[in-house]
Amino acid sequence: MLPSARNLLLLLPLLHAATTAASSLTITIPPSNFLPNPNVLPAGTHATLTTLSESPKANGNDNILSAPLTSSSTFTFPSLPAPSKSESGSGSQPKPKSYLLDIRSREYVFAPYRVDVAADGTVIGVWETFRGNAWSNRGAEMFVATVGGSAIEDVIVPAKVLARRGFYEERSKFSPLSLFKNPMILLAVFAMVVMFAMPKLMENMDPEMREEFEKQSRGGPLSAAGRSAVQGGGPANFDLAGWMAGTTSSASAADGSSATTSGRESGGAGRRRG
Repeated sequence: MLPSARNLLLLLPLLHAATTAASSLTITIPPSNFLPNPNVLPAGTHATLTTLSESPKANGNDNILSAPLTSSSTFTFPSLPAPSKSESGSGSQPKPKSYLLDIRSREYVFAPYRVDVAADGTVIGVWETFRGNAWSNRGAEMFVATVGGSAIEDVIVPAKVLARRGFYEERSKFSPLSLFKNPMILLAVFAMVVMFAMPKLMENMDPEMREEFEKQSRGGPLSAAGRSAVQGGGPANFDLAGWMAGTTSSASAADGSSATTSGRESGGAGRRRG
């Protein structure tokens, strides 16, 4: 006798539960600082789930699951394979299986995740993992199934963008403000400001104060050195080291003393010859 339509409707949820025992895993890519618009990802971007098989006869390709990038910027694994009894070891009940979730992109770096799958194919938990560390070292918790709760058929986990790949070194841009970081440029600008601002200050200065300032300027060491250099025949005859040491007061005195000394030496030499 064929079952009635009412009985078929009652059996549909049971058949659906039997066929969808394994959970599906969906990874979404939300907007972030490194990736404001996930739709710019190239079509070659894909996600992989990799696991290690304890069976020596297992093929390496059977331990890698791949999911392409969809138009909604997501990766979907329709059903995760449950651990087989051959991988359970001596026990009859299969052990949970762990997968490494990687999102492979040409321009962006994503954080790897650890995905644990139970014996019935449901996702137990998803955590952030770290490369080069122990597999038991789990990071931030992305999803964990509740103990004793109903299995979630579609587990949705957001991806985490770590950085953007840099293949080319950006050339530094020219900025006019960078010129003012050079000390020589700052000294030149200061000298120009003093050169153009000093006459204006002298014009607005009180006559008595201006006369006193001029006297102090004429009596300064730099002005005296300049006058001595001019009187002695130019800067070439000025002994700067002797003037700074205080041995000679002017270049002319230095020339006279040298002339006197040379005369004495020449006279003494003439007497010795006679």
